[in-house]
Formats: sequence, structure tokens, C-alpha cells
Amino acid sequence: MRTRVSLWMAGLCFTAQAWSSPIPIPDDLDAALAELIQQHGLTGDPLAGTDLPDISDPEAQLGKLLFFSKALSGNKDVACASCHHPYLGGGDGLSLSVGSLATDPDILGPGRLTSTGELYVPRNAPTIFNAWAYKRGLFRDARVEFVDWENPQQGISTPDVPYGEADPAAGDTLLAAQARFPVITDAEMRGFDFMPGASNEAVRAHLAARIGDYGSGSGELFRNQWRERFAAVYGPTNAGEELVTFANISRAIAAYQQSMVFVDNPWYRYVRGDKTALTESQKRGAFLYYFMPPPPSDGGTEPDFLPTQCIGCHNTDTFTQTKESNYHRLAFPQIGPGTGSPGAETNDLGRTHRNGDEADLFSFRSGTLLNIEVTGPYGHAGNYDTLEQVIEHYNDYRPFIQQYFDNKGWCSQPQFTFMDNCQSLFPWAEENTEPAAVMVDDEIADGAPVLQPLQLNAQDKADLVNFMKALTDPCVKDAACLQAWLPQRSDGDPDGLLLNAKNYQGVPLYLPSDCRQGDTLASGAMLRPNQGECVSGQWHFLSFDVPSDNTLVYLSTRDGEGQTQLFVNPHTWATPENAIASSVGEGTEQVLTLTLNRGRHYVTVGHPEGYRGVSVALALESAVREPGERPLALPDVCQQQPALGYGEVTTGEPVCVQAERGYFFVQVAQANASVEIRTRHGEGDLNLLAAPWWPTDSHYAFSSKQPGNDEYLRIDAPTPGWYYLLVSGGAHRGASLQVDIRTTTESSAVPAAPMSEPLAPPR
Repeated sequence: MRTRVSLWMAGLCFTAQAWSSPIPIPDDLDAALAELIQQHGLTGDPLAGTDLPDISDPEAQLGKLLFFSKALSGNKDVACASCHHPYLGGGDGLSLSVGSLATDPDILGPGRLTSTGELYVPRNAPTIFNAWAYKRGLFRDARVEFVDWENPQQGISTPDVPYGEADPAAGDTLLAAQARFPVITDAEMRGFDFMPGASNEAVRAHLAARIGDYGSGSGELFRNQWRERFAAVYGPTNAGEELVTFANISRAIAAYQQSMVFVDNPWYRYVRGDKTALTESQKRGAFLYYFMPPPPSDGGTEPDFLPTQCIGCHNTDTFTQTKESNYHRLAFPQIGPGTGSPGAETNDLGRTHRNGDEADLFSFRSGTLLNIEVTGPYGHAGNYDTLEQVIEHYNDYRPFIQQYFDNKGWCSQPQFTFMDNCQSLFPWAEENTEPAAVMVDDEIADGAPVLQPLQLNAQDKADLVNFMKALTDPCVKDAACLQAWLPQRSDGDPDGLLLNAKNYQGVPLYLPSDCRQGDTLASGAMLRPNQGECVSGQWHFLSFDVPSDNTLVYLSTRDGEGQTQLFVNPHTWATPENAIASSVGEGTEQVLTLTLNRGRHYVTVGHPEGYRGVSVALALESAVREPGERPLALPDVCQQQPALGYGEVTTGEPVCVQAERGYFFVQVAQANASVEIRTRHGEGDLNLLAAPWWPTDSHYAFSSKQPGNDEYLRIDAPTPGWYYLLVSGGAHRGASLQVDIRTTTESSAVPAAPMSEPLAPPR
């Protein structure tokens, strides 16, 4: 089948010819760009005419907690944020998303695998950054879209209704309508065994009942504090069925996404008049991006070279598509499991899935380029990791995709590189890509300029990439700035199911840095929480601040080349000789977890063999918050054994605590161990205090002082020796105490100390 495409620029057409001349760059770039800015009607204000909520608005705050809660998935194991996390560019850092059946629901990014080893989601997760900018449709095939985007009052069409019809349940915004679909998709959030055979609406109704604690969902959550939160936003009512509806859930999630406004970038400052906001390379890239001759009606003439066409598909101040067709066939490599269409099960037919129109075969929606620097991997199947690769595809796609297939290009991508079966993952990828490529070839033969070889030189390509980096809001590369869009301890956890995101190393997810760029943190600097930093050398002496007592501190290194090890000292610059704990790992993959109290502490990244391009990160979380939906089981042993007021406890064996006060001690024999202490059951209100000496109510190293008798305390990497526990509080009785010590079987640079006798009991 051959199709012919029209150009986007108001009647301007190019004829097929040999485009051999390089694109000329004018001497006066500022003047040339001023003309292009005027020609394309740019203002540098993408928010003009919008009314968006702030993240501090109550509805956006409710939406944030819903977005991070796994309670909205059928099996309570996937959150919206599992595939769209602010630290991963508003996506998931994967080529192909992993929703249901994750081996560890809390691992995000590379290392998130399914329990079966199979891939089920056929596409790359689009970023939620600036998703408000889309005025026409959402999803890569735009299956949620305005019936008439220029007349939004005609409604929104969704897969719940025939193509082109308005869905009466869609809500008022595209984002609210879109939020209705991941929860009913088996591979994304629904799960393959949740409510089999039930309708989409029945699944949504059940999830709303679960959140609202009524009807069929009553009692499904171990803890449920959602109703009062909905009442604070949507008005008080005694009827959960009227308050906690899926329509309100969708509205709140949409408000959260609408608040993600990241548009403070150098390009907008330049458009508004700051000619110093861009580098010379970025100005050249902007010219290459925007140059398109005006139509003949405006005095334009056909140039003797082929413009890049970028402005055709990513235009206006929002860099979204507002010209004629919103869907484009680009022949990006087709990897993944496919969408299961009869006769093309492993392929992805794109827009045709929704509208049935063969003219849209293998076409996908154009995405915004705002913050494109951090939103990779790129393409509908996420097959390109870098902007440089994307530019190479547009420059001359045929040899580039052939190179991709010849080299099994996906095997170099973080999601797949470590898989033993990487080479055989997508046996039909080239075969499935070829029909789209042939159609593009036919379009080019018919005179279409899209994907004509551009013959850009190395400088042109670098300039285009640098211009796209000028579309980055610094906030999306700053963990502290993004904190507003992440749940905080002060927000609470309404159901015990908030996503506790971590990376493949098991450390809390942090904002990664691209250490291939060469920027290196200087020795003597301070680490920032949740912010990946880059180091190269042999020894980096670093410090970090812990804001409160009882804090779990995760220090880690990864990526790059060479050897690293981590050494920590709470008082002075750390060395292998004075470290209280050191990491255990191989190469640059090092992790060290400790429990520390408030104050400044010191960590050294070092190894005599040296290291290059290594990422080092600090993450912090409370040591008195037990993870998981339900606390680990602790038997009520006071029903079977007498209470003890003093004695040694053995790991994994619970004891009944004497009323009022109980003193206990436990032996930590190995360095880099993890000690978990919990109490439960009985009556009253107790406190749990711990130290490497006998603690008192006013003098202790670690503490858990939650209301009631449910206390939890985790101590990581304590110095080997005896640890002492005090259980005290207001007239408590019948509480059980258990200590669990987990040790590593790997060697540690800090040897276990010989055990002395425990301290004498307190008087």
C-alpha cells in the first residue's frame, strides 16, 4: 500500500529531489531566530490561556497520594508511579514498561522484571511531565482524545465507546479520562487474575469501593484513611459511595499531573528577550529546528536544501502537534511483545488499533519535547536511549535501523543488557519494522520530505541535541525541587500501600545523573539526598547531613568503570582504618546501609585501583517505619509464657515483656548486619529504646515512640558487640518483643569484634 502525506506548513509542498546541500547557518543568528520566532508565533509563555492547579492545592495533594498508592491495582502491587516516577523523568527508565507480575513491586527502572521473565506491556511509558500541554489526545495511539479538539465541548472519546463517539463517563479533561484505563489493563495495573471477565466499569467501581471502604471493597485494606481525605477535597458526606467514586479518583490524579508544570527553561527566556540564555551551539540548533520557509502566500520560496522538518510535528510554545495530522509514521524499530492484533500479534499497528484506518498504520502521536533530555528511552517502544540516536534516525533512518538490528541494539539498553537471552529477545523485530519502513520509503518516493536523508554533519547533530537540552527545566534534574511531587512523611500513608520505590541495588530510588558527561563532584563536597552525583579518581572524601535521629542512611555507587568501596565515620573524614562500617560489593556496585542519628557524617569513596564515571548517591528514610502493607507477624507470646523483665534475647524468638519496664540485650556478632526490633500486642503505650549501653528514658542511641504498643526500630550496620534494649512506658502490659538479625554472608572490611561479657544489668 502506498500513501501520500501532506506537509504541515499551510499548503507548502516539496518535490522529491536529491537534497545534497548542507543547511546554511546565517551569520546573525539572533536576527534569524527573531524572524523564525515571529513566523511561528512563539511567545515563550506556554502557560498562556491555561488554568492549572498548584501542587499545594488539596485536590493535587490527594491525587499525589493516590498516584503513589498500590491500592489502585487489582492485586495491590502496582501504583501509577510504578511506571511514571518524577525521579525517572516522569516515566520508568525502561524501554518497555513492567506493570503487573513484577518480581519486586517496589523496584523501579532497570532491574524491574516480571516473575515469568516475559514482557507484557508493548510500549514505552510516556512522561507525565507537562502532560497538561496535550490539547488533542493521550496515549501513544491517542485512544483517549477530544472528539473535536478545536471544540472540546463535544466531549472526549475513549476505548469504552466506539471510535469518534463521546464517552459520557470520561470527565472534563484528557488527563482525567486517561486515568481510567491503566487500572483496567491486565499488564499494567489490573493484573491477569483480578476480577476475570468483569467489565471495565465493574473493575473501576470495585477499586473505588476498596478506597472508600464500602460495598464489595469493604475491609480490603489493612489500614484505610482515605474517606476523610476525600471529604476534605470534595465535601463532607456520610455516603462513601457518593464521595469516593472513580470519577473523583480520576479528577484527583488528573489534578496532580496537571500541577507538573516544568517550563522554566533557557529557550523560553531567549524567546522572551534574553539573548544570552542560549549558547551559540543551541542557537544554531534552534535555527536548524525552526527553519521552515513561509508558504508562497506569505512570500516564501522553496529552498535548495531540505529543512529538518522538526517544527512540523512539535510546534507552538508547548512543542506539541497542532497542525493537521497528529500522528506520524517514523519506522522506529519495533521491539516488544506486540499488541496482539490478529495476523500481526507481535507487531504494533499504532493509531490503526483505535480508528481502524489503514492510512494510519504504524503511526503514533507526536509527544512534547519539553524536558526531552530526561524523558528517555525514546520512541513508541523505547528503543533509543539517547537524543543522539534519535537524531541519527531522523538524519538517515534506513542504515541506522539496519545497524540497530544487526547489532541487536536493544542488548545495549539498561533494561535488557544483563539478560542472558538478550540476543533472542525479539526475533520478529526486524520483520515487524519493515512494513512501516517500506511505507515510509513509498511516501518519500511520492515526494514527502519526512525522513528524507538530511545529510547533517556532526556539528549539526550536536547543535540539535544541545538545543533540545535548552528545553530542560532545572527542576527536573534537582531531587530537592521534585520533592513537592513525592509523598512525604508528613503526608501520611492512608493505606500502608504507598510505593516505597527503590532501584535494582535495593536502595531508595534517587534521581540519577548521566556520568558520561564528565562532570565530577569535588572531594570535600557534600552529598545531597536522593541526588546522584558523579565521581572519578581514587579517593573522594565527602560529607552528608542527617536531619533527625533514627534515620536509615543508604550510600551506594554504581555504573562507570574501575573499583570503589565506601567507608563511613560519624565524626571525621573516613578512612579504611577509622571506618565504623564499609561497603560490600563488586567493582563499582557498592551499597552500605546504616542507622545514624542527627548531625554531620562522613563517607569516603575510594579504591587504589581508581574509578571513572561512577555515580554515588545518598538516600534517607526513617528507621521507625516498618515497610509493607501489613507489619510482619509477631505472635502474642504473653498468652503462652510468663513475662520477663530482664534477659538476653535470641534472634527470631519472641519474649513476653514485663509490665512497666523490661531490660534486654542481644548479641550482634557480624559487621554490616541489620537488626530489626518490634513490639506488639497488649495494652497501654510503650516506648522502645536501644543503645550499645544500657539506655534510660533520657539517654539512648535509637528510639521508637509511636502511640500504643506497636513499635518498630531498624538498626543497620551497628558496630559488632552487645546491644541493650529498654521497653518502658505508661502502664503497658502484655506486649511481645522480637529481635531479628540479618547478616551478610559476604566478607566485610570491618571484622567482627571478639565478644566480651554483656554489661551488668542496670540498677
